[in-house]
Amino acid sequence: MVESVIIICNKSPIGKNSAIEVIRLGSGFMGLGEELDCKIVFTGDSVYMLNKQADPRATGGDSYEETLEMADLSDLELKVLDTALEEVGLSKVDLIDYENLSVISMRDLKGFIDDASSCFYM
Repeated sequence: MVESVIIICNKSPIGKNSAIEVIRLGSGFMGLGEELDCKIVFTGDSVYMLNKQADPRATGGDSYEETLEMADLSDLELKVLDTALEEVGLSKVDLIDYENLSVISMRDLKGFIDDASSCFYM
């Protein structure tokens, strides 16, 4: 039985739906019941989705508000890899205000993967 899922996303949210789809997928997993733990880890260019200054409408995309509201309603944990933030010149203060958002290290990520029943990379 699957007890915990880690979904890792590294695709840019600009021009692609991958970053949005991982949240939809994670929210779906959370909807399966309280005994299933799901965490989304943003790395690479996907961290741009969590930048509070991002405006996807400027490039013809849809607002992230609805997707982030879905994550909030399902109590989905969002994690951001610290080195990914550094690579794109962002820090914790640049991120959206989301209660279940935290910055993690590569060591944390390794632990999450080791402990997870399933891991998806998108």
